[in-house]
Amino acid sequence: MKETLDEDGRRNGSSVAGWVTAMAASILCACFSQMYGQQPNSAAAQASAGWKAYEEGRFTDASSLLEEAVKQSPRNADYVAALAEVDSKLNQPDAAIKLLKRAVLLKPEDSEFRLDLAQLLQKKENDQEALEILQGHPNPQLADPWHFSRGFSLFRLGRLASASGEFKLVVQKPQFTAPASFFLGNIAYMQGQFTQAEPYLATAVELGNTGRNKAFNVYTYDYGLVLYKLGRFAEAAQQFKASIAQYDADPLPWMFLGRCEEELGNYSEAIAMLETSTQKDSTFQLADYELARLQQRHGDPKRAEELFKKISDMKEEDVNREQERAMRLKAAPRPQ
Repeated sequence: MKETLDEDGRRNGSSVAGWVTAMAASILCACFSQMYGQQPNSAAAQASAGWKAYEEGRFTDASSLLEEAVKQSPRNADYVAALAEVDSKLNQPDAAIKLLKRAVLLKPEDSEFRLDLAQLLQKKENDQEALEILQGHPNPQLADPWHFSRGFSLFRLGRLASASGEFKLVVQKPQFTAPASFFLGNIAYMQGQFTQAEPYLATAVELGNTGRNKAFNVYTYDYGLVLYKLGRFAEAAQQFKASIAQYDADPLPWMFLGRCEEELGNYSEAIAMLETSTQKDSTFQLADYELARLQQRHGDPKRAEELFKKISDMKEEDVNREQERAMRLKAAPRPQ
């Protein structure tokens, strides 16, 4: 993705790595290009060559060159952050985190370094430390991804009111409308506010259907569950079908699709969906129970008897516990 650089070599525009902003090192290209006149073995020349190798996808070469630049200029935060970007590309997150922490210490006022570090910590599910990094006021150009990142960690830590406040700051921004709406819908659902959750998740599904959104099956499943709770079974069924179309190995959308068909009086279709759910996970006892009950009432009594024997050790409290688990929304991963 192309981006522009201002006269100081800082980046303007959108990201080149991650879901919101690139590693701060990506701003270095313009700075390095001014240094080609230096000696071939100087830190600036090594850094410039390293970043060129990075842009060409030669990450191992980039790592070697940038390591030499950092060795020669250990207090240059931009070189350190550039090496962190390369390590991240080489799937070495721990090394990248260590380097970015060093870059932040060298240049604590750099909001971009902090944001990049927080996002790497989130990948490691270290949300408390990510929030500590995201204290204070960021560069205004990074305010939106900053607030969204804070909201994401607060949500995962169960601090729903604070998370909601962060997401509401960015939900009207086009880049963040779909994911922020998704999390606001989740928060409303978790608070038992199903009517309030519905428009948020409707927006998330409408705007989140892009090829880049690998969590779209979660968006549609969660929206289907909200519609199911609201008694809008035909609409819910469409969302569960959309979730299955994205990822058909999960038994839960099949089970809820079966429940919707049952509520609509389509008993043969309901049985077929529940049979599929049990096939997707042979240990999913709640689907076995639902299918046995439906077969007994509207299908094959012998099949019902077989299923009831299979789950003979399942007690009422087990059914209730599994039902409670099934009604929880799925958590989406960090947006990409």
